Amino acid sequence: MKHFLLLMLAVALHGGVAAFGVEAPASAPKPAPTAAQGEELFGRNCQLCHNSRGKGGKGPQLVKGAWGPGGANGDDYMFQIIKNGRPNTQMGGFGGALSDDEIRTIIAFLRAEAVAVKAAEKKAADAEYVPW
Repeated sequence: MKHFLLLMLAVALHGGVAAFGVEAPASAPKPAPTAAQGEELFGRNCQLCHNSRGKGGKGPQLVKGAWGPGGANGDDYMFQIIKNGRPNTQMGGFGGALSDDEIRTIIAFLRAEAVAVKAAEKKAADAEYVPW
């Protein structure tokens, strides 16, 4: 026990374990955000104007067309709009209320929702198809 206490004292006095050539373990990578986190953030911050799941209301829909994946408005553009707002519109910036990671989580949620919307539309179109 005496040796352990002396070692701990030496570590404390000499700037931690790195001073002895021992590296501290790297911090674990942050886990990827979940769809539920994106949905919750969207619901709290965006749903009032963009309707449930980004389907549009007072604000534009965010899952199809120019705002959908592959549309004219890519992820980086969407990030800037959410963070800084859009001049001369009701879209204010959320940079003071949401972290960059939270904004990216919302965008990931919208992109996943866009895939679901596209699949649902295809399924509905296939169901209406009548071969002659």
